[in-house]
Amino acid sequence: MNWIQIIARLFCGHKAEMDFLNRKLADLKELIPKIEPVGTIDISLASSILLDKLEEMGDTETEIYLPDNDIKVYNKEEVKRFLSVDETSELKFVAEVQNCDDFAATLFGMFAGLLWTNVHALCFFIDEQETLWFIEPQTDRLSQALENWQGWHVRFFVGR
Repeated sequence: MNWIQIIARLFCGHKAEMDFLNRKLADLKELIPKIEPVGTIDISLASSILLDKLEEMGDTETEIYLPDNDIKVYNKEEVKRFLSVDETSELKFVAEVQNCDDFAATLFGMFAGLLWTNVHALCFFIDEQETLWFIEPQTDRLSQALENWQGWHVRFFVGR
């Protein structure tokens, strides 16, 4: 039986085909990479971590938006594993269509915080040791400092 026949039979209410499709969908969902937080920290501690990093960078004009009282934290090795199977960095760069903000928004939708500098969009997360990590979503590179090409003035952080 081909897919068209299965779908046609679904409209006729055949339970066996419905069960078959549900199993196939469950199998497909297993292929989608997932990442889970290892815990949370409160908003005050998260704010302090971000402000300390900004002070270290000499950046005092940054907006910080943390939407929840408890901020999710992740294990760095789990983030690296997730990034190695996630395909965000494999997307094709197309200026003004699929560029840095689109790459960053993709990871933001999955788990990471969003960060805009004066010239670039990227992501961040805080690990369980309370360390702030930047993620370059176009290369999956993790770092504790921005590279010069990523900008020198953080405009804002948006947490997850």
